Amino acid sequence: MKISAVNEVVSLIANIGVIGSIVFLGLEMQQNTEMMQSQTRNSIVENQLSFYERAIENNDFAIVIAEMRLDPDSYPIGTPESFQYALFMASQQRMWENEFYQYQKGLFDPDEFKARTNLWRRSISFEANL
Repeated sequence: MKISAVNEVVSLIANIGVIGSIVFLGLEMQQNTEMMQSQTRNSIVENQLSFYERAIENNDFAIVIAEMRLDPDSYPIGTPESFQYALFMASQQRMWENEFYQYQKGLFDPDEFKARTNLWRRSISFEANL
């Protein structure tokens, strides 16, 4: 066998190796993207659970939320309860902003995001939240 034929075979094997490496890299990137999306979704859920646990674990605050939703004037501006509720709503809005950002980045599909916007609509429909 001539040296040029051996060089061609070696070159062909090297090219196949490069192509295989590129395919492998593409698969790894896809898996990493899926893993990052999964971690981001998990983080969103953890934040939501933490958010809801405030009202679940603190009966006094749950009462403030319920009363503010029934009558936005139940705690006048300047009271600790009004301030607490305002911070609660600000944190909820920040969570919604993050969900919208994640939707724009493709983390949520349109049907799932529509369900979230329906929840937002219900939440902000209370006069105390306007």
